[in-house]
Amino acid sequence: MKKIVIAIASTALVASSTYVANAAPTTTVMFTAPTGAPLAGNTLPTLTSGDVVTMVIGKFPTGKGMYVYQAVQPAAGKRPTVFNKSGSLWISATPGASFKPSDLIKLTIDNGRAWGADCAYQSCGIQVELDSISSAGDTSEDQFFPFTYVAGTSTTTAAPATPASSTTVTASIDGTTLEQNKASVVLAYRTPLTVVTTASDGTTPTMKFTADPSGKTLCVVEGRTIKAVTATGTCNLEVRTGTSVGYYPFYLGQGTQVVKQKIKKVKRGKPTSLTLKSNFGETIVYQSTSKRICTLVD
Repeated sequence: MKKIVIAIASTALVASSTYVANAAPTTTVMFTAPTGAPLAGNTLPTLTSGDVVTMVIGKFPTGKGMYVYQAVQPAAGKRPTVFNKSGSLWISATPGASFKPSDLIKLTIDNGRAWGADCAYQSCGIQVELDSISSAGDTSEDQFFPFTYVAGTSTTTAAPATPASSTTVTASIDGTTLEQNKASVVLAYRTPLTVVTTASDGTTPTMKFTADPSGKTLCVVEGRTIKAVTATGTCNLEVRTGTSVGYYPFYLGQGTQVVKQKIKKVKRGKPTSLTLKSNFGETIVYQSTSKRICTLVD
């Protein structure tokens, strides 16, 4: 475990640590299973014709729309020139769009031959970009996600059927209701958030994070709070009561490391205890810069 070394020169002690650098573009694309559970490493599996790729788009640009489509990988910094125009999706709050920004977005994959490609021999993937209606020529949100294509039978499966239930579940953080299947909140490293859950039938829903396909524990539930134990990846919170269930994905991000020290002054000859751990649980090592005035004792 990393140690923090702090020189005792003042009574205000704060340490910070950056775990993830912010990267452009601002929108974040998370690939999921049909249930909304995130894929390990946000990595697409090997795909074939007829497979359905499911995703959510976080930090969706306000008042704008986006296109999602299959294409041959373009040159760096360029947009695709060979792509599936007829199978492209328009994501927008405008009536008539393929999906709303809050939806689980589903794109069907094909071999590319109908639109001048052959994904069995060319590098194909999924392009996400701002639409030409609200943002003509704006490439700031362009992202391309390559995948491996093989000829064969579709390998993706539909989400399991859930028995019909009139009960609904909701989850909120700081008074803001979370949208199901939409990653709208960043869960910062070692920064607990309290989740308030309700069910329309008056029962108390349970919470847990669905197992990450990597087998690693990325997030934990502690009572009614949730916490990320790593600063990268995604977590999917399951809120359930009976047969009613809701899924709430979270992107993981950097946290601010803080040392809380309330001591304002010390008295001569009277030992005073100092904080031993940061909010990240890391050990703090103190050093005195004025040994003739103050000394450190175990």
